[in-house]
Amino acid sequence: MDLPGELPAELADVDPERFVAARDALAKRLKAEGRVTEAADVKKLRKPTVAQWATAQVARREPGAVGDVRAASEAVASAQEAAVGGGSREDLKAAMAARRNSVRALGKAVDRVLADLGRPAGQRDEVLAAVDAAITESVAKGTTFGLPDDVTLAARDEPASEPEPDPRVVEAEAALAAAEADLEAAERALSEARERRDEARRVLGALDPH
Repeated sequence: MDLPGELPAELADVDPERFVAARDALAKRLKAEGRVTEAADVKKLRKPTVAQWATAQVARREPGAVGDVRAASEAVASAQEAAVGGGSREDLKAAMAARRNSVRALGKAVDRVLADLGRPAGQRDEVLAAVDAAITESVAKGTTFGLPDDVTLAARDEPASEPEPDPRVVEAEAALAAAEADLEAAERALSEARERRDEARRVLGALDPH
């Protein structure tokens, strides 16, 4: 699927809970203005799911992060096609690593959007997966993007021997990956804790107005 299409400006930021009422009101106004065809088109719009709406909000509010993942995905597609034809495997590995970094940044963008929308941080993975899948499918059209990571590449002459990786580099890369994963988990936990704190404050305020 592609990223969610554009809604009329009057409906673009309306949450799913209020969508039907806002849609019907807009259709009624358009019809009263004599814009019958537009009114009919608006009336046909279906209420988005929370995930669909949040995905659209990410596309609207964080176009830079979405664009970075799209560009990185296109780079992977090109590198895959080149590798299948005997091109550099290292270029493909580098492109895939760059894409993983862009998706990590997109995850932080999703966190920001959910926080701005007042939505549970627990929806992060679903929304991130939806945005990523939409970008991937969009880029995949007309390309070989989406080949499995273990795709059989064209045979080519290899160096007689390859140097063994420096174990210190391997250890440092593993430590960095683990630290980044821990940081992301901590950020999600902090966001959820803040949400629980705010809810507790609201409940306390309702019980003890003084």
